[in-house]
Amino acid sequence: MEFLNKGVIVTGGNHGIGKQICLDYLAAGATVCMVDSNEELDQYLKCEKLFFYNGDVANKEVLVSFIQFCKEKLETIDILINNACVGSKGILSDCSYEMFDRTLAIGLKAPYELSRLCKEELIKNKGKIVNIASSRAFQSQKDGEAYASAKGGIVALTHALSNSLSPYVQVNAIAPGWIDVEETEVFDCLDEQSIPVGRVGKPKDISEAVLFITSQKASFLTGETIVIDGGMSKQMIYHNDEGWLFQGK
Repeated sequence: MEFLNKGVIVTGGNHGIGKQICLDYLAAGATVCMVDSNEELDQYLKCEKLFFYNGDVANKEVLVSFIQFCKEKLETIDILINNACVGSKGILSDCSYEMFDRTLAIGLKAPYELSRLCKEELIKNKGKIVNIASSRAFQSQKDGEAYASAKGGIVALTHALSNSLSPYVQVNAIAPGWIDVEETEVFDCLDEQSIPVGRVGKPKDISEAVLFITSQKASFLTGETIVIDGGMSKQMIYHNDEGWLFQGK
């Protein structure tokens, strides 16, 4: 009953991890305001305790309007979940300045601005902020500079905000690894065996962690980024070790 009638804001909540976060908070009794650029609300989210705002969080005016919408719909703002981001390519595929900037606008600038716009409410209510980062903040594949930069930035923003808003607001991040965001992919058994826990992650793996770190059970946790990747980033890999073969550049 801890989340009963709590006011929760979620960005990018119409699919994948964001949708599961919305569903879990709704099931726990919270009221949710969600923003997404997809105009059609997912059928599973249609309920009287979820309020949907259609807009692009890369746009500053949308952020201001969305928070005004939240203040009208929610009795209180207790939790902010900065989930929205977009993937884009990088330097090898000639990711332009504008493409790079859009990724940062959605994945880094919007979380800062939403935190700023909600600051007074969150301080008053001893609220929580959770930023959805990525294991790409710490390790990369080729041609992913824009997304990795946004996710690396959100890790730094998390610990910076946790200090600025202490002791009133707890700010943490979760860095998912490989997640089947729509739970529709079919994986080769070797894909799953390459992950120490033996499977690809699901949105529920992330949403349950989000609810935990916004609960009183995590009242001593702030400024942290928790990696949830099935142990993938902790596995050392060498050529010809346990069947791994490096193909060369």
